[in-house]
Amino acid sequence: MELRPMRSWIHHSRGKVLRQAVTGRHELGGLYEDMITRQGFEGRDAYLYRRSEPTRWKRAGGGAVNRNYDGQLLEPSDRALPGGGPLRLFHNPGLSIWVSRRSANMPYSARNIDGDELYFVHEGTGTFYTEFGPIPYEPGDYVLVPKGVTYRIRPAGPVNYFLVVESAEELGFADTGAFGRRAPFDPGLLYVPSPELDELGDGCDENGKWPVRLKMRGEHTTVVFDLDPIDVEGWSGDLFPFKMNIRDYRPIMSDRIHVMPSAYAVFATSTFMVGNFLPRPFESAPDAEQFPPYHRNVDYDEFTFFHSGTVLGMPIAPATMSLVPQGLHHGLPAELQEQVTKNLKPGDRIDTEVVFVDTKVPLTPTAEADATRHTGQDSGRIGM
Repeated sequence: MELRPMRSWIHHSRGKVLRQAVTGRHELGGLYEDMITRQGFEGRDAYLYRRSEPTRWKRAGGGAVNRNYDGQLLEPSDRALPGGGPLRLFHNPGLSIWVSRRSANMPYSARNIDGDELYFVHEGTGTFYTEFGPIPYEPGDYVLVPKGVTYRIRPAGPVNYFLVVESAEELGFADTGAFGRRAPFDPGLLYVPSPELDELGDGCDENGKWPVRLKMRGEHTTVVFDLDPIDVEGWSGDLFPFKMNIRDYRPIMSDRIHVMPSAYAVFATSTFMVGNFLPRPFESAPDAEQFPPYHRNVDYDEFTFFHSGTVLGMPIAPATMSLVPQGLHHGLPAELQEQVTKNLKPGDRIDTEVVFVDTKVPLTPTAEADATRHTGQDSGRIGM
């Protein structure tokens, strides 16, 4: 286990501040709470109390803008062509984010030599047919295919949508720390496949051969077999593909203080984390705040993918994506906070289902991603 450095417990306060950050904001007398953090939410931080909302800039040039994308406009080649593949949207040297909309069985097998692949199932049902055995999929599933594992995807119907996170570093589970080994999810709920061979014949080309498409060094090449390369009848070890569903993830919650996003991390490497914001009750203690302060995450880019639900009651299209570059402000506008708070009733819940990727190394959008950017004013990720 990686040991975290000792946290600094020496803090200073100057001027008008809250007795405790992120609580009792009504005492500020019209000031706005603005958070600046290092190392995501794990490092040093500061809370500034300012007269105006830090997200209300008049203009921003170059890369200094928070971006929103319409994921329904994306057309990866596997949507129309069985022999097609996913579409890359964002990347850095250790991480790539792709979208796949596969509509038919793969006429080849795939094996990624460059890294692990984490599929999040936004739409569709079917099966990942792997060397280790079949893994059925449905909306809300994370399917992790380790580096070097051979597999094929068999959709049950033509409508499928996968968000794919490719990691050059081995992708493991985030450290849950003091919550123990059964929270926020029980590893006993992971679906681990058993070998099960069949004769469906998908993965075979028109010549009766069995191509395996390898991704290596950023390029694709193919090796061809006379027989199906997925022919395993047994396996043992601690390296294997698996799946888990977000319905089995139980978010860490507090009635008295807003819990920061790193508490919802599910998977992690040394440079990025993948997590989810899921339905939960609003904070309801008398001095609790239902919304995080405005935020500058100066060491992480923040990517989000909206799976379902609303943003605090505001409709949002499924598969909407956002990218907030490190160091730029984002947060819920004050007037919207007031509107939501005014209508809150005891027992009300946040219904959002969102997948997020926070990365230390900035992400570069591809031209295909930028072609789907909303033409209106871009806005930052709304904290959950």
